[in-house]
Amino acid sequence: MMVFGCVPGRRKRAALAILIGSVLLAGAASAQTLRTVINADIRGLMPGKSPDISTGSVLQNVYEGLVAWRSDGSVAPMLADKIEVSADKQTYTFTLRDGITFHNGAPLTAREVVWTWQRFLDPKSAWPCRGNFDGSNAIKVESVQALDDGHVAFHLASPSGALLSAMARADCDSTGIAHPASVDAEGNWIAAIGTGPFKLSEWRKGQFVELSRFDGYKPRSEAADGLAGAKIAKVEKVRIELIPDAQSTKLALFQGKIDLWPEADSNQVKELQQNPSVTVLTTPLAAIYALPLQTRDPVLADKRIRQAINYAIDRGSLSGALFDGKVPASASLIPATSAFYGPVQKTGAEFDPAKAKALIAAAGYKGERIVILTNKQNAVMADTAIYVQAMLREVGLNADVEVLEFGAQFERYYAGRYQMMVWNVTPYLDPLFIVERFTGDKARQADKPWDNPKARDLLKSLFAESDAAKRQALYDDLQRLYLDDMPMVVWGTRVSSTAVRRNVVGFEGWPGQKPRFWGVSVN
Repeated sequence: MMVFGCVPGRRKRAALAILIGSVLLAGAASAQTLRTVINADIRGLMPGKSPDISTGSVLQNVYEGLVAWRSDGSVAPMLADKIEVSADKQTYTFTLRDGITFHNGAPLTAREVVWTWQRFLDPKSAWPCRGNFDGSNAIKVESVQALDDGHVAFHLASPSGALLSAMARADCDSTGIAHPASVDAEGNWIAAIGTGPFKLSEWRKGQFVELSRFDGYKPRSEAADGLAGAKIAKVEKVRIELIPDAQSTKLALFQGKIDLWPEADSNQVKELQQNPSVTVLTTPLAAIYALPLQTRDPVLADKRIRQAINYAIDRGSLSGALFDGKVPASASLIPATSAFYGPVQKTGAEFDPAKAKALIAAAGYKGERIVILTNKQNAVMADTAIYVQAMLREVGLNADVEVLEFGAQFERYYAGRYQMMVWNVTPYLDPLFIVERFTGDKARQADKPWDNPKARDLLKSLFAESDAAKRQALYDDLQRLYLDDMPMVVWGTRVSSTAVRRNVVGFEGWPGQKPRFWGVSVN
């Protein structure tokens, strides 16, 4: 009132109108909601609970780890202000950033870091990412120690140059730090209390997830890059509807009921491109399209059958049918987007049905059934199975398709209970972790398709080696061994299509695929 006390008559009313208008505009801006979609419900609230797109799309916006991946796969500090590595590379000491608070208002200290990592490393937690840090491969975290409120030390059983990249893994939600109030007395995760730019405000299972801007968030000073840097939430809410059906999702987008379709159905892309209110972004990913094979299966134990399956796959036809030819043919665990995708990695993708038939005959195949598992939530995965089935039958393999709910397929994969399945791999910006994802001892981890001891030795060498030229040589040796063993069939490097309404500003696709809601506004 004092501001306007000296403003006479009409000027006073005009100024008051401007103020009221400004308040209304501010209210409209603060009420901004970005509306998007997932095609399957999230699988839990623990960081790294599941590598699927739906769960990661939510949790990577809620949690932050000590470090994070940039878009090029390099590692940046996130909750850490400084990182010191001992001369023997067995102790990593993190200095925490000042002034960071959790979504419940509690300050971040080393105690919460230790508490979170104790949950991660406890075998009872069944944390899917635990194998990256318990010595199953090359990294074993022996202890996590709070030195004081602002410093925490990770002690390793042996030297490692890959710990920070492992901690930054996007499929593990950057090993995000949670507050202990996230679990109940029995240790069940009942909340997602992180430090990220958005907080989980509501989750109605089977319906929607809603995120709210965390007004207490303290961004970093560096520019946003990948999952690192300044994460500025520009919308007040993100409403994530669960719509399993692609046709319904497209209709919701066209009607303006959602603003963003992060993983647009490949069958709908042409129609999406013709809609003037929609922009389609196609982005190459640091990921692969894969068909894991169960090498302990009575039929697929013979590597000649596995090699025959590789030769039977017409990668060019798959790319044309599913992605309008935009997926480059590949038979390598290393994505074509990687600097390590060299001449050797480009070998092995030949379509040769005659060679496939010869290998099948040499193996003494007698028409035994081979079941390809897929799911109905992901149209690309479902369609891939149908096309591959036809290609295998063409060379004489008795292939059938079994369609499951994604959750059931997920459990079958991790239990190793399958013959063959479609498994589109989540992006790993450091290709080391694609190799690690599929290589290991099946007796200890049933979800590892490739348990060749030579492959495990090469993987350990990759974890220890930092020289780029020497790493390339190791990747080359790995490719040659992989083509001989054929524990899984890779048919291409993944791409992702995102449909965005033109009222959305600032959204960008990236090699990590899972949508980042910071830096995005809605007009």
